Amino acid sequence: MASQFIYWLADGAGADVGNERITSLYHWILGRGNANLIVYGGDIYNQGKPSEYSLFADQFGNNFALVCEPPGNHDWMTTSKSTATGTIPSSYEEFWKGRPSRQPIDQTKKGGARYEHAHDVNGWRLVFLDTGPSGDQPWPMGDTTRNTWLNSQLGTPGRAKIVFAHHSRISCGKHGDNPNVDEAWRLMFDAAGKPRVALTIGGHDHAVHLYSPRSREDLKNETKSFADGIYVLVNGAGGRGADSSIKGKPGNLFHFPDSAPQYAVTEIELSGTNTAKVRIWGFGNTPSPNVAPVIVKELAIVV
Repeated sequence: MASQFIYWLADGAGADVGNERITSLYHWILGRGNANLIVYGGDIYNQGKPSEYSLFADQFGNNFALVCEPPGNHDWMTTSKSTATGTIPSSYEEFWKGRPSRQPIDQTKKGGARYEHAHDVNGWRLVFLDTGPSGDQPWPMGDTTRNTWLNSQLGTPGRAKIVFAHHSRISCGKHGDNPNVDEAWRLMFDAAGKPRVALTIGGHDHAVHLYSPRSREDLKNETKSFADGIYVLVNGAGGRGADSSIKGKPGNLFHFPDSAPQYAVTEIELSGTNTAKVRIWGFGNTPSPNVAPVIVKELAIVV
């Protein structure tokens, strides 16, 4: 079975981000020539306006054929409301609607449920959540059908599952932990507290933190075995700027930056039904076509 490659970068598109950063990171991914899916993990700065999405299109060369975007909180700063759609991030929806991409919009649903989706790659289930407005209202934002949907996606046998969302349940960056996504986190475990997911990936904080497996109840415990917990990765180092690890304990398996800005892309190689190789590529503080990135951390997850 040939390996499938998923790439993640987040928090670097739109206005006031330094165009060369996100453009260089994205073009590097394309230049690898092996991407099966590229996940932009959310936030079109500063307020998710149409003009800022136009900048996003320019930064990505209007090439979104492999791209999906779990919405972030900045995407949700420009909204509209109707009986048919509920409250939605209007510029986000208009941008992705009908555009050749990997980002579906389920127009039979309302609110953020419209953008949540899942698909299987090499025996792994990839699940994408919209946590964008969770700063104002805890996920699932009053819509219990989203719990039912997530539970169904995670209820299949085995742990070969990865959950992608803008907000991570735990983080030691500027914003810190996100208790408003706790309900989604708890659904990643069965009734007995056993994990149903191998890895979660988020952004929001502009740094990189990789945590050893965390259990449903004891998020701060650094010694849980993989049998009892889920690996947690935060990578919001996509170009907007960089935050030091300033809240709580840093990622105990890996974290940066300590001081100077650093930018990063996450690569996930799915080489079969039981193995995911996670590589964090560091680009230093000036990502450009002339800067060769290096693997600063690699993690193999075997389920």
